[in-house]
Amino acid sequence: MEDCVQLEDDPVSLTEDLLPLIKDQLDLGDGVETDHQQQQQPPPLQKQQSQIKTVHSLLETETDPDAIESLELVLNSVVKVFCASIPCNFYLPWQMKRQVVKTASGFIIKNRWILSNAHAVTNASCIRIRKHGDAKKYPARILYIAHECDLVIMTVDDNKFWNRLEPLTFSNDIPRLQESITIVGFPIGGDNLSVTKGVVSRVVMSTYLHSLEFLLTIQIDAATNPGNSGGPAIQGKHVVGMSFQGQAQAQSIGYIMPVSVIKHVLNDIELHNKYTAFPIMRFNYQPMENTSYREYLKLNDDQHGILVTSIEQACILNKVLKEDDVITAIDNIPIADDGTIYFRRGERLSFRYLEKLKFVDDTITFTIIRQGKELTLISPLDNNQTLVPLHSHDKHPEYLIYAGIVFTVLSRFYLYEFGKRDWHRKAPTNLVNLALHSHLEELNQQIVIINQILIDDINHGITSDFTNSVLETVNDIKIKNIKHLAELIDKISNNEDDNNYIRFGIENKKFIVISCKRAKQSEARILKQNSIAQSRSEHLY
Repeated sequence: MEDCVQLEDDPVSLTEDLLPLIKDQLDLGDGVETDHQQQQQPPPLQKQQSQIKTVHSLLETETDPDAIESLELVLNSVVKVFCASIPCNFYLPWQMKRQVVKTASGFIIKNRWILSNAHAVTNASCIRIRKHGDAKKYPARILYIAHECDLVIMTVDDNKFWNRLEPLTFSNDIPRLQESITIVGFPIGGDNLSVTKGVVSRVVMSTYLHSLEFLLTIQIDAATNPGNSGGPAIQGKHVVGMSFQGQAQAQSIGYIMPVSVIKHVLNDIELHNKYTAFPIMRFNYQPMENTSYREYLKLNDDQHGILVTSIEQACILNKVLKEDDVITAIDNIPIADDGTIYFRRGERLSFRYLEKLKFVDDTITFTIIRQGKELTLISPLDNNQTLVPLHSHDKHPEYLIYAGIVFTVLSRFYLYEFGKRDWHRKAPTNLVNLALHSHLEELNQQIVIINQILIDDINHGITSDFTNSVLETVNDIKIKNIKHLAELIDKISNNEDDNNYIRFGIENKKFIVISCKRAKQSEARILKQNSIAQSRSEHLY
């Protein structure tokens, strides 16, 4: 989904370079919200007016009884979300950015729950919700947030809010191609509820920009704009999906989250009393369409599937799958040589659709061919993050300052600070390569880097060349994560020997040496000079 944008004030995009990697391994990409000033400009007003109508005008002209009943129900069930958020600053990890105000849409379901998009309330400091036709904005709070599929569940505690509200119900089916869909929400261009009508263009597995998760998506030709995020897609009397992404370079292409993804989250919460996320099979593969490949791996004409090229070491599948295994079926569903499975008449999907139907810790069955022999393997599923996290929403960046050297953790959001949409060109090459090609070897592993050096006498002569370098060792001990770094620094610097030194081993065999005694003497001075409240993240003390 190239040039996609989230449907609120802060548009995002994916880079063409990363799309193949995402499809194979859900690898690094760029999809973080941009600043308000860089928002996608809306299409010319005269072109929008022909596509967007008020609910009342549609009710007056609509002749289908089911459609009329559906739209009347929407009047009281769709809400406008107002959110003030304070984004984290990943380059200055001890600070926050300026406050941002966004609006989005949402709708009522059972249990007094309100559904909307997670990207509309990320880093929220205040959330208020207004009913259609009401002037009052009611305080709301988040109950569950599923960043992987860009979904949030909120509620309002004030009983007055719920007067005369009826929950919307979900369809049991995914709409078919060319079926009509009605999009309802509060997009830019006005403050009242608006309706856009269109048809289903395609159903496909694609990347959710908020998290880079690879999930089922429905493409529609109805116009969707910033502010539509979280609004329901209605078919007949039921919800079939939720608006969440648009197309930056087009006016009549939008994307909705299908009801199957929404129900997965709701069922997950019901089964586990919490949101456990979607499982991810972290292995790389290649298609088996080439005849020579098939002959080399001793496949007959009736055997089809995908070739496993590598398995991430920390993934639980590493205990089951091996390189050069040919996966011919998952849960007895055949996989074609191009990596697709049958979905329904005339439509095929990526085999990764099968993993997204399951929950974390569910088991999955592989039918494979290994060295010419057919085997059946069973494994549980997990959902470990990538070594360089694809998303860190609602989490403050971790940092540690020692002798003016600022250490932090490499993440996609950190790289994004270098140039928003062009981070892969502007960010340091060494860090981009790590983001694209590194793999998790053990749980809780992190890449610790030198973010910057706060100049002081203690670090005089340590040049800016060390900025954005990867920290590898402390006194020749390999660093596992930033908490491990904090523990080693505390252990060494608290030694009673006044002549202690810490040697930080940097990539390319470079190193920095700091006197523990001088570092202690400089800490308060450096923090005061730079108006920093504390020298490290709370959990590192």
